[in-house]
Amino acid sequence: MIKRFAGIAAAACLFHSAPLLAQVSQTVTATAESDEYSDGYGSLRSIKLEYKRVDEGTTVVFTPAVGERRAAGLSETAVGGGAAIYHDWSPVISTRVSAFFAEDAPVFAQRDLALDLTAKVGGNTTLTVGGRYARYFGGKDVTFVSAGVRQYFRFGSVAYRLTRVDAEGRDAYLAHLFNISVKDARGEGRTQLWLSAGEASLSRVQMPVDFSGKDYAATLQRVQPVGGKLNIIPTLGYSSYARPGDRVEAVNLGLGLAVGLE
Repeated sequence: MIKRFAGIAAAACLFHSAPLLAQVSQTVTATAESDEYSDGYGSLRSIKLEYKRVDEGTTVVFTPAVGERRAAGLSETAVGGGAAIYHDWSPVISTRVSAFFAEDAPVFAQRDLALDLTAKVGGNTTLTVGGRYARYFGGKDVTFVSAGVRQYFRFGSVAYRLTRVDAEGRDAYLAHLFNISVKDARGEGRTQLWLSAGEASLSRVQMPVDFSGKDYAATLQRVQPVGGKLNIIPTLGYSSYARPGDRVEAVNLGLGLAVGLE
């Protein structure tokens, strides 16, 4: 089984929004991951540090990372890093541009480039279209084209995103991701749930997958204020990966720490 020690805030999924601290212009988030795979697939561990600066309509995020992948006869480490820029061009249009680079090892994607365009189409509704290119260990190139919708309500939002995944050497398939985010009625806490099919397509982490589209996952995350500008971010999840004749399953445990600098 996978045991994951992680803060989803540092995951580089296009659909995941990193936890924010209200009225804080700079935030540092530290996360650690430890994935233990079933059926002899070994482990994947990483540490990530995220620095976020919010300046009116522009948010800049920097994320260095180090990871280690172990399995029978395999022990690899990799260092990587990325940056993302969110910008509001108007009250209606916003964009997200991101880039992530890492060493060529079965830990992270070697390179990962993405662009999202979001438009506000109603008082409480946004539409997002995006494109992404990633190169995984061994030179496997994968392209992604996606479209999604998010509906906001008083204490949170619900969203759905459809992604067409075209992996080199395999037939293209569709990946689905559903998210619900609920804010506390009082205070700054928040709880989120992600449900996905084809989940492997939505992560920069180099999972032991073959991009078959037959992978499923559920992740529950809590952003819990603990006083001042400090948030603790525990995570619990389950994943299942298709393999010839069997499935690899995973239980994911996580923890992150976010602190506001201003």
